[in-house]
Amino acid sequence: MMKPAVKISSLLLAVVMLISVLLVSGCSLGKEWSYKTSDKELSIGVYIYALKNSYAEALSYAKKADDYDGTKSDWLDKEITDDDGNKAVARQWIKDKAEETCLQFLALEKVVKDEGASIDEATIEAYNEQAKTYWEVGPYASYGYVMPYRDEYEPYGVSYESYRYCMSDAQANYSAAFKALYEKGGSKEVSDEELIKFVNENYTSYNYFQVDLTEASTDEAGESKTVALSDEKAKEILDQLDGYVKDVDKGTKFDDIVSKYMESSGLTESPASPKIEDLEKSSLGDDVKEAIKKLENGKAAVVKVGEGDSAIAYLVYKDDITKGSEEYIADESNRSSALSAMKTDEFKDYLKKVAEDSGYEKNGAVDSYDPKMFFAAEEPTTTAEESSDDKEDKSSSEE
Repeated sequence: MMKPAVKISSLLLAVVMLISVLLVSGCSLGKEWSYKTSDKELSIGVYIYALKNSYAEALSYAKKADDYDGTKSDWLDKEITDDDGNKAVARQWIKDKAEETCLQFLALEKVVKDEGASIDEATIEAYNEQAKTYWEVGPYASYGYVMPYRDEYEPYGVSYESYRYCMSDAQANYSAAFKALYEKGGSKEVSDEELIKFVNENYTSYNYFQVDLTEASTDEAGESKTVALSDEKAKEILDQLDGYVKDVDKGTKFDDIVSKYMESSGLTESPASPKIEDLEKSSLGDDVKEAIKKLENGKAAVVKVGEGDSAIAYLVYKDDITKGSEEYIADESNRSSALSAMKTDEFKDYLKKVAEDSGYEKNGAVDSYDPKMFFAAEEPTTTAEESSDDKEDKSSSEE
């Protein structure tokens, strides 16, 4: 009588092990979908992809907390604050964000269909090629670092098809839907006048060039290095730039100032960098951006940044944005960038409403995925040297 019992137990054990493997790998014994509408069905792998990316985002917020401990997973049960100021328990935030991503994918499918949006074949092909490359060798293979995304996602049950959908189809749908709504001829078309008004109110027109307050030198070992200019040389440059500021105040055009500087410095190419952009998103340092913000149109200023062998002087100039905004949006790339900045938040809200009104269906299997499945404990770090008492105790114990 014992042998059948052993066989049954073995069978049950095998079933339990199979279920465990499927759950850990991100597979489901039920239907292989996560969210769907009458028009589109998303695979469970798409949800896992979204969940994993949401986990990584939540982790970046959790790390900002003073009590964060990367060796434990308990941060998942603590409150985090995202970039929009929303507060939530990390585990729930991750699930909500993953669902939001999936519903956005479904909404994009519907908008593309309803708006009759066309997806350029060359665009989708380029997206597919990039997805395939990232999946097989990673984004840094050209630099000699082979880190395939396959290794990052496949162990959790994300197939290449699911990954490609998120990286290729979804991106193509987003671009096509956005254009179908807001570009010229779209159902929510943004006119040139509206876009120019947006640029005038949110962008800054400025120009600048920088002068290093350092020079190349050679140390006693014959190694080249960068050293700070002498106080006299640095003052000479700063006085020169201050003189240019006074010239601007007297009505000299900034282009003429640049030409004057080039002549005095023996430069054959202009060092100036004219820009029209959202200053908050500029790569310039905060000190330089603040100086530009404070300037009146048609004025200039000198900004010194850094000290010693990293000191730099900037001559910055602020122009009247209304003089260049029309020409700015005449460039197709600039127009697209400004339109995106103007309408992205509205577009995301619109997609949420489309998703809510679409009558989507959620597979109950989605709720079985715990974000903790992505947790990998960090190596503990030593924050202080052993005390002398500790060393003595250790030494005594060894004796």
